[in-house]
Amino acid sequence: MSKDYRNSFQSGERGDSTPVSNNSQERETSGNVSADAIQEAARKAFTSTSLYLQSELESSVSDLQLLEKLNDASITKYEGLSRQAQDMLVHAYKIKQTYNEMETQMSEVTALVESIDSLEQVADELDRYSQQLEAKFQRLLK
Repeated sequence: MSKDYRNSFQSGERGDSTPVSNNSQERETSGNVSADAIQEAARKAFTSTSLYLQSELESSVSDLQLLEKLNDASITKYEGLSRQAQDMLVHAYKIKQTYNEMETQMSEVTALVESIDSLEQVADELDRYSQQLEAKFQRLLK
């Protein structure tokens, strides 16, 4: 209720300037109690609503803080993974360089193995030929 209306109501005045009867004065007393009760209920409702909204805001802030901590943890973890991946790339590059250096040496080793194999074949042929010559020489001596 507005103050002007309450003052006019308590003084027995109306907006149409007619006097208020005693019966309405009795209603006025019970109306004040009712108005006070309404004001108290409204105050409690606003207080409860205020507490509810404050709790909701605190909950939202708490959720946002948790998300921030999770994001920070994720950032830290992925920075670590990124460093590991970069280290792995460096090691892979070094391994590739070592392989390229060894590849020329391996081709030389392969060429040597092929030469040794052909020399073994020649040595086997020479051995067979020398055995045949020895057998012929033995026959001629007899």
